[in-house]
Amino acid sequence: MSAHHSARNFRGGACQSVLDSNHVMQSETFQIHPFVEKDSSALIGIYNSARKSAGCYLLEDTSWDNFEKQIEGEVILVANCELRILGFVSVWEAENFLHHLYVSPEYQGRGIGSSLIRVCKEKFGLPLSLKCDRCNNKAREFYIRNGWIVRKEGVGEYGPWDHIFLEEA
Repeated sequence: MSAHHSARNFRGGACQSVLDSNHVMQSETFQIHPFVEKDSSALIGIYNSARKSAGCYLLEDTSWDNFEKQIEGEVILVANCELRILGFVSVWEAENFLHHLYVSPEYQGRGIGSSLIRVCKEKFGLPLSLKCDRCNNKAREFYIRNGWIVRKEGVGEYGPWDHIFLEEA
C-alpha cells in the first residue's frame, strides 16, 4: 500500500487536526495515520462489522487476503484512538475515488468519517467520488447530508448503487 505524505494543517467541525513530522494526523480525540501492516486485523474486523451493521449485506466475513486484493494499490488512511483503530478510508488516487470508507459501528456518529473525508479532500483535492449501494441507507444519508451529489446510477451485486461526488462549492 502507498501513502501520500505532506505537512499540512487540517481543521474543521469539532475536530482540529494537524499532520506532524512523523506523518501522523493529530486530533483532539483520535489520530489519522497511513496504513501499516499491523493495522490489517483491525481493518478487516471493521470492514466486516460495519457491513453487517448496515443491514443490507448478507455475506460471510471477508478474509484479509480477499480484502487485500480489493485495496491493492490504494492509499489507506486509518483513524485510531490510543491503540484502538476506529475506522479507515482507502482511495484509488488516480481517480480520487474513495473505494472504502468504514467506521466501527460503535464509533459512528463521532466525526471520524467526516474527518477521514476532510483529510482526503486536503490530500487528494476535489472532486472526490465513491459508489454507495442504495440499500446502505445510513451511509447514503451521511454522504448526502455532507454535500455529496448523486451524478450517476447503476446496478451491481447488491442491487442499485449511486455514484456520488464531492465537488467544489
